[in-house]
Amino acid sequence: MLFAVIAILLGLCFGSFLNVLIVRIPLNKSVVLPASACMSCGMKLRFYHNIPLISYLFLMGKCGFCKAKISFLYPLIEAISGVFGLFIYLKFGFSLESLFIGISILLLLALSIIDLKVKEVPDSINFWALIFALIGGVMLHLDLLFVIASSFSLAGFFTLLRFAFQSLAKKEALGEGDIIIVATMGALLGWKLSLIAVFISALSALIILIFCRRDYQIPYIPFLYLGTLVCLFLDNFFMAFLNNYILQV
Repeated sequence: MLFAVIAILLGLCFGSFLNVLIVRIPLNKSVVLPASACMSCGMKLRFYHNIPLISYLFLMGKCGFCKAKISFLYPLIEAISGVFGLFIYLKFGFSLESLFIGISILLLLALSIIDLKVKEVPDSINFWALIFALIGGVMLHLDLLFVIASSFSLAGFFTLLRFAFQSLAKKEALGEGDIIIVATMGALLGWKLSLIAVFISALSALIILIFCRRDYQIPYIPFLYLGTLVCLFLDNFFMAFLNNYILQV
């Protein structure tokens, strides 16, 4: 019970940091300085204004100085991060590999939100997500070669697909940022589950595209993230399906 609470608190705190990344990284601002300030009045926030979830509830969703409305996205990301902290603890236990995997998963969450908001993929967050995934994957699988091979073979395969599609269709397919995320997926999931995750992401994106305008450019990273989460937490189900119905055919 204590470890579960600690996992939730760690998730909440990292979620607060994600909010800083989501706001500042696309603007090429430092995530360390200056201190957090109100987006409306510019007043520097006090420490008790930055307590994850609690400050938002205590302030009733308004700035403590000018009473401007605070975006609901901030507490939502903190809450989601707290829930992910709990889920990762329940899945992998209270361990160092859980920490690295959890950080990578939450950095992918930040990338998904940024892609939704501004359709950009900051390399700084992307590469750190990959690094933490590689470390966590090696610690989880205890097999450096498997993790490296899964990560970079997938990245190489989808890079070839990208160039092939661009040559034939004369249009952009996967971006470079998407390729790095595929490498991160390979490190976290292994190559088999990663292919399923990519299939889930593509299917989900196609379903959404049915209801969008033909000229709408859909942000793909949130769908890759969805596929990663589904396969990460339902890995036993998908591996059993692969072994029983696909790989034996």
